[in-house]
Amino acid sequence: LIENLQLRFALAQSSDQLQKLVTGLLVPLLDKLDTASAVVRPKVIALLSQINKKLKGHLEIKLPIDSIIETTFGKGAAGFSQGFRLMYIGMAIEVAEEQQLVAAIPHLLDGVCTRPVAQQTSLTTSLFAAILKGPELTEDQMRTFEFQAKDQRAAILVALARDLFLYNATQPKADGSQMPVSAGLSLERQKALTNNGKAPWASDGSALQTIKQRLIHIVGSGIAFPIEMPAHVHEQRLLALLCASCDPYFQHVADRGKDAIKRMCPVNYESDTFVSSVFGMFLGGADAGEAMGTRSPVNAAVRLKLLGYLNRSELATGSYQRWIRVVSESLFGTGSTVKLRQQGMSFLLWAINKAPTDQISQASPVLLQLIQKTLSEGATASAASSLSEDTLRGSAYVAYGTLARRVPVLALGSLEHLQTLFGAFTSENASTRLSVQEGLLAMLPAYGSQQQQRQSQRALNMLPEFLESQLESSVYQARYCALRYAISAFPFGNMNARWLCILGLADTKPEIQQLARSGLAIRPSTILYRSSELPALKDAILFICNKSRKIVDGSQQLAPESRAMASIANPRVYSSMLDFCRSLMLATGVAGIKQQRSEFAVDPADLEFVNSNSALSSELQQDSMHTALATLELSDPADSLTNRWLEIIGVVVQSLQLTDSTVLSKALMYLVEVVSLGPQQLALALFESRQQLLMRLDTHNANVQLYAAQALAVVHCVKLIEDARSASSAAWNDELAGQLGEFRAAATAPAQPKLLDKQQGSIIALGYISYGLLAATKTLNKSWTDLGLDRLGQTVSSIQAAIIDGLQLATESGTHPAIATAWCVAAGEVCRLGAFADTAESNKSVQAMAAAVNIVKGTSTPRVYDAALALLSDLALGNPSTASEVVELLLSAAGTVSKKQLDMHFKTGEALAKALGRFKCTLVKMGWVLPLDPSEVLGDDGVSANVAGINLLFEAVTTKLVRSANTQERQAAAIWTLTMVQSCPGLEALEPWLSKLHACLCMLLSDRSELTQEVASRALGLLYNLGDAALKEDMVYSLISLFGGGSRRPGADGNTADVQQALRRQIQSNEPLLKQDSLGQTPDGHSVNTTYKSILSLASDMQNPSLVYQFMQLATHTAMWNSRCGAAYGVANIIEQARGAIQPHMKSMIPKLYRYTFDPSPQTQTAMKSIWSALLGSGTARAAAASDSAMSDDDIPTTGANVVERYWDAIIEECLSSMGQREWKVRESGCNALASAVSGANPELVVPYLDRIWQMSFRALDDIKGSVREAGLKMCQSMATATVTWCTPSDASSAARNKQAQAIIASVVPFLVDAGVSSDAEDVRTFSMGLLLKLCRTSGRYLSPFAPAIIERLLESLSNMESQSANYLTFHAEGHGISPDQLESARLSAVKASPIMQGVETVLEYLTAESMEVLVPKLQNIIRHGLGLPARAGCARTVVILCVKKAELVRPFASALVKAISGSLTESSALQRQAWAAAIGYMAPMLSPGMFRNLLKHLEKVYFDKYEDDIRGVSGQVLEQLAQRCPERLCETPNGPGAASFALFGCSDAGEVVSTGFQSAWQEYTLGLGSKLVIEHLLELLRLPLAHIAADSWPHRVQSAKAIVDVARMVEREARSSAANKPSSPAAANVAALAQAVLPELAKASRGRVWPGKEHVVGALVKVCTVCADAVSTSEELRDTPSTVCDILLKEMKQGEIPYRREMVKHCSALVEGLDLDVYDQLSSTLLQLVEQYGALSAAPTVSSSHAMDIDDDDDEKALKRPQQLMLVAAAIKALQWALPKTRCLSANQAGQLARTLEDIAHTGVWNTRVASLECLAALLRHLAGASAACDRFAVDIATVLAAVRVCAAEGKYVSVRTAALDTLDAVLAAVAQLGADSRLSDWQRACQEALELFLKDPVPSIADRAKELAK
Repeated sequence: LIENLQLRFALAQSSDQLQKLVTGLLVPLLDKLDTASAVVRPKVIALLSQINKKLKGHLEIKLPIDSIIETTFGKGAAGFSQGFRLMYIGMAIEVAEEQQLVAAIPHLLDGVCTRPVAQQTSLTTSLFAAILKGPELTEDQMRTFEFQAKDQRAAILVALARDLFLYNATQPKADGSQMPVSAGLSLERQKALTNNGKAPWASDGSALQTIKQRLIHIVGSGIAFPIEMPAHVHEQRLLALLCASCDPYFQHVADRGKDAIKRMCPVNYESDTFVSSVFGMFLGGADAGEAMGTRSPVNAAVRLKLLGYLNRSELATGSYQRWIRVVSESLFGTGSTVKLRQQGMSFLLWAINKAPTDQISQASPVLLQLIQKTLSEGATASAASSLSEDTLRGSAYVAYGTLARRVPVLALGSLEHLQTLFGAFTSENASTRLSVQEGLLAMLPAYGSQQQQRQSQRALNMLPEFLESQLESSVYQARYCALRYAISAFPFGNMNARWLCILGLADTKPEIQQLARSGLAIRPSTILYRSSELPALKDAILFICNKSRKIVDGSQQLAPESRAMASIANPRVYSSMLDFCRSLMLATGVAGIKQQRSEFAVDPADLEFVNSNSALSSELQQDSMHTALATLELSDPADSLTNRWLEIIGVVVQSLQLTDSTVLSKALMYLVEVVSLGPQQLALALFESRQQLLMRLDTHNANVQLYAAQALAVVHCVKLIEDARSASSAAWNDELAGQLGEFRAAATAPAQPKLLDKQQGSIIALGYISYGLLAATKTLNKSWTDLGLDRLGQTVSSIQAAIIDGLQLATESGTHPAIATAWCVAAGEVCRLGAFADTAESNKSVQAMAAAVNIVKGTSTPRVYDAALALLSDLALGNPSTASEVVELLLSAAGTVSKKQLDMHFKTGEALAKALGRFKCTLVKMGWVLPLDPSEVLGDDGVSANVAGINLLFEAVTTKLVRSANTQERQAAAIWTLTMVQSCPGLEALEPWLSKLHACLCMLLSDRSELTQEVASRALGLLYNLGDAALKEDMVYSLISLFGGGSRRPGADGNTADVQQALRRQIQSNEPLLKQDSLGQTPDGHSVNTTYKSILSLASDMQNPSLVYQFMQLATHTAMWNSRCGAAYGVANIIEQARGAIQPHMKSMIPKLYRYTFDPSPQTQTAMKSIWSALLGSGTARAAAASDSAMSDDDIPTTGANVVERYWDAIIEECLSSMGQREWKVRESGCNALASAVSGANPELVVPYLDRIWQMSFRALDDIKGSVREAGLKMCQSMATATVTWCTPSDASSAARNKQAQAIIASVVPFLVDAGVSSDAEDVRTFSMGLLLKLCRTSGRYLSPFAPAIIERLLESLSNMESQSANYLTFHAEGHGISPDQLESARLSAVKASPIMQGVETVLEYLTAESMEVLVPKLQNIIRHGLGLPARAGCARTVVILCVKKAELVRPFASALVKAISGSLTESSALQRQAWAAAIGYMAPMLSPGMFRNLLKHLEKVYFDKYEDDIRGVSGQVLEQLAQRCPERLCETPNGPGAASFALFGCSDAGEVVSTGFQSAWQEYTLGLGSKLVIEHLLELLRLPLAHIAADSWPHRVQSAKAIVDVARMVEREARSSAANKPSSPAAANVAALAQAVLPELAKASRGRVWPGKEHVVGALVKVCTVCADAVSTSEELRDTPSTVCDILLKEMKQGEIPYRREMVKHCSALVEGLDLDVYDQLSSTLLQLVEQYGALSAAPTVSSSHAMDIDDDDDEKALKRPQQLMLVAAAIKALQWALPKTRCLSANQAGQLARTLEDIAHTGVWNTRVASLECLAALLRHLAGASAACDRFAVDIATVLAAVRVCAAEGKYVSVRTAALDTLDAVLAAVAQLGADSRLSDWQRACQEALELFLKDPVPSIADRAKELAK
């Protein structure tokens, strides 16, 4: 059997025989090879070798690939034939059909999966060859791979694709050495990919690029790899495409790879398989199960992108061995780039942050080494390092600090690392310093751990000194970081750290100063709840004292404040040191009080004085300082710490170098506090060093002088008492009396400018020292004589007299204001103790009073005026009998205060309070500086209030001032009342006046002065708290009556319900509370009325009318309260009283109060904010208190933020309801309040109200009131920001967050789509669209269920929101010089670039199969009924995007969409038609065959039924898109027409607009088809041309003719190319088929009358005849066709217009030329007649002949027709030339007639006819030359011919005429040379010579040269 087969193969000679043998026997032979015996097997192998040799010589033989693959993979991997089978698979692929290649791919993939490694190389080569030679796979073809069911097959394809993407083609080396291995591959793997370098793609770049592109097409396809496949497959796809996107040689491959990545589904970066694969690619090594060697790492570009994924994976940080290698390779690996190093450092930072703590600890030495190496390498670079290097170094510093934070042992073990980073500030440039700072701050938490601090105490002990040195650095970042470390690395109780903060206050940078202040600030929560964390007061005093001694011992000198020097020698530092010590003392005092008093309670907000560094102004402050001083005194009895504190202060007082008055003033103020509140021993000790205080009296600073004088008063008072009690006061008569005498002399000396400060200080010292001495005598209750101090007493008396004289001097205008002020101050101090009250001294009191009055009434400066007022109050304070005079005086001066001096009312009220309240007034108490009880000095009567004066004052207020027409007097009444009530709380003398004062203040509420109203409001609140229950009820009713309540007194029976009802009736009434403008207006014109109405409304809502007083005393907004005097009347105490009354009503009050804080009225808003702030207190302090204590929720002080959350539901309901009220102010306040509440709120709280919030927000946005619309816009913006934040997905989103976001989207999106975007209000519509687009960009997958509705609304909005200018230009384009096409193009461009369209594209990413079902009907509706060009254009673009990105979703609905679009193809917009055509083109591959045929039928219907060219052209545009997207579908004609004939037919359309599209479609369609087009589709091509060749429409006939000509040309080309084949070849058959089908129809159409365009039909007939000449000659039916055509031409040449005849003559020439017909006899008469007619026309204007052409006699028409006639003659002559017989000779008559006609034309014709005649003469001579050789006479007289030649040779204008004449001469010479013995020969030769001479002289070189050749 084998021998027979060998014989058969040997005898097979033809390809058909061999093909038959191979197809039938190859597979059985391979099967036989496995089963054959050892004897037979060699024979089989020999036969296979014989077959292989045969196949090499017959490359066209196709192997049975299907059978080979089936038998190969149906068997096991073992078997002797496997090698042969794999070899034949490779050979079969080379010649297989496309469908066979596609079918082979899955089998080859399975083989690679399952076969041994030895066979995988061959299979891989075959696989890539199949992909290379096959087509680019369609979606249907990729579905056949069944990757979803066989994921192993998918995985092997992805793995092979990744390897091939990594491979780079290289040319084999000439020396035969091994080719380099591509990065990411092993040598074995590369050999397997390239078949050991033999595969075409191993070295052929174009082949490699093609395979890569096709693999990207497959791997990146969502059809081949649906999302439901295992995650690891998608992970590997991503990595494979990533490799493709980094292709270094093929940019197109890289671009397609990037696009494919964008279209991929998301990959989980926390997948173990993904992370392992990334590490494997980055580091190289053998893959799991890899048997092909160790892979090298991928290249730098791929590594860079891999690091991008690692930087987002926390799992990647779980194995430090791997990621450390990655970091090391990135930073220092071979081939690392700058970007790779930067990304590597970023990954290092990510790993340090995310890696487990135990791993970071283990890896820290290696990591530290990597970081230090990076920094050291950068340090060796040049100073001008690049920005990229700076970035890398900066990241290294950040990593350095972060590593130290994660591994605190590194930072706390020693200061080495800290020193390195701080040192980098000086070595690095400015851009890198920020990163160094970030690194240091990252390291900071390592020092904040107390546990770590205990373990590394040694390093921490060295840290302060190091940080202090950094504070002196010139780089401010170093100073900033040093201060941050000082604050965070140490507890607050560490004085070293606080010392560094003190030094930081001397810095010149404001941010460092602010940071230092924060490090020194003592928090109220620390004082109240964690006082143990404060620095120990003892340690702090000793620490600061030691620092201050450096100045005392001279080791450091005080420096000017302007010098930024971080040392104690800086005045600012020393000042801060004093401030901190004093703050610490106050804090310690408060903490001590809290421990001592169990009932002690204080609001944290009231402890702000601890850090204020201002004078003590309350009893709590004084008690705190007193307690602190007592603590210092008891802490170390042996060495009193108060002395140390005095020593610290004394450094400033004693230093003669200090010139800074601020520090000195502060030190003296603290000194006064110590001696006033501390033990008397301190004052006694200070008496010995009083000289330093005396020195400071000369300072040019009034405060310094004042505090120094106060200190002197205290020490002299205490010392005198001590000496008097110890009977050792004798020295006072000499020393002190002498000193006072010196002061008196200096004070009374003539004023000198240089001694002004000394004189002022002396005067003040006289007053205060006298004050102290008098206080001592009153305390001792002894006279000067009793004390034995007569001289001192006389000196004091003389001082008092000098003071009276000085007061007289102060009244004079020439006295310096400072001196006048000093005399007033001195007099006041003396008067305060009643020094002028005795009868003997009454004259002095009167004098002092008179002087003060003169100053007050005069034109003194404000400072002198203030001092005079203080003097008057001190006079009344010391001498109560003068109080009435003082009151009368001030009452008379009240009306003289100007509007610019409103502060004077407060100063006057302060003076009255001190004068009448005396020591019941808090102002007097705070001004008492002596360490003595006032009652001990003045007695009980001396401290009691002046009742008579109070009655006098209030009598004047209630009867005169309140009713005065003078605004200033009414202001005075309100302010004085407030001052008395506030400064003298609990004063019994006020109780009888409460009712009257209340009535008066209620009257003042309607005053036009805003200040008067606010003061009255404050005072009312205070009065209300002073009354009993009955009085309070009366007050409430009276207030209601004031605001328009009923006349009947409600609540008379003790029930307050009537009061409440009356108040509510007044609030709900439409009438104003007071008369219009009765309350005046604010500076900006707003009515004040609304403030009180809001307050009353708020109290009414609380069901407690009495709260109105608490609200009134909390609500203030006048700028006056921010002034110096206004601030003195702070509301701290008022707030505490009001809080207690309002607290029970908070729950019902908060919602309305919250809304009122956003009232549009500035007054109401400010008032309500004041109430809100006052009730809630300081947010910071309360929050700290809440966090630091163990109180319950109800007891925790409430902040604004948690109040809103606590009362959320009530607040939201209040806001929403108010947004629908009638009053615009209520609506506006509701909007603003709701916007503030929603901003930053917890989304869980907002979700239940979302629908209502959006509804009311949009309602406000369309409000009739402009300000409400603005508030509504703010509300919408706030909601939009919150919604976008809540609905933005993240990789780390929890399930709860996702659920929450979905709920928000489910509420917001439908509302926006249904009510927002479609709203009639433009503002609402615009805002809704903006928010919807934001959500489209940010919300991602949450939008999936709502994608159809969003897309529909967005598409509709494209038209609704189009610019008005576009609509205008639509109707006025021509007037602006814009064409409709330009306008449409601009509109469509705007649609493409529109944010709305971008939103649509974004939402399309989140479509699912379910949502697609909903979307398609919506799209169909827009396609069919959408209004406006933008909407329809957007819809078309949407369909295209869907086809590109979501093809698998579109496929089931493609037919429905195409059907809808096909109905819109005829719309008026040309650009929109193109858009619809493009959409159909993208969907065409998805259509069923039936739908595709229906589409083609519809296109034909549109083309043939419509008349407008631009609409008919849409069919060509659609065909063009079809040809581009799916050319193979155009050839499908199993049950209906294809598109080939239609496309060809349209190409010939007369309209250029129409034909252009068809021509493009035809080019796309025919591209690559070649001969297949004509061979397989000839009849289809002729379908439409034959159908319309005889149509009623003449243009269609013309098109048909042109199409037939095109087909004929194609058939002609194919026939020529296959001329070597047998006549029975397909080309020959096509020629015959063409002739059979076309010629009869064309002949039929060519008959009949002439119609426009008929020449094209006749031309087609001629063309087909010439092309099908052989078929015509061999066909019985068509044999007579040529003669028939000649008859048609002859007939047609005689009719019609001249152009038509000329075309007929041309067709005649073509027919004769193409068929070699002998028809001269039939044609010559007609053609000659045409030629001769021209001669007749040239001879005479009119020719009379029955056969002549119809020539009009009109000259104009004749001139127009002449060129056409000449062309006709030229064509006729050309036809005569072609008609000359080829097989016989013309008769003499025929030749002579023709020659004569031509000679005449040559003589008289124009240039074109002369050229034609000469060429025809030449042809005629050549035709006659051969036949006349044996004749005696030539048929033509050559002499006449030569005559014509000579005439033409003399033509000087037309070169073509002379050239044709020379050709004729050449023919003449040839003819003469062949003549026999003709008698005329010699004459002709001579004539020829003459003619030749003419040509030799021709100026044209070509003619002359040719003439020379002829002459030879």
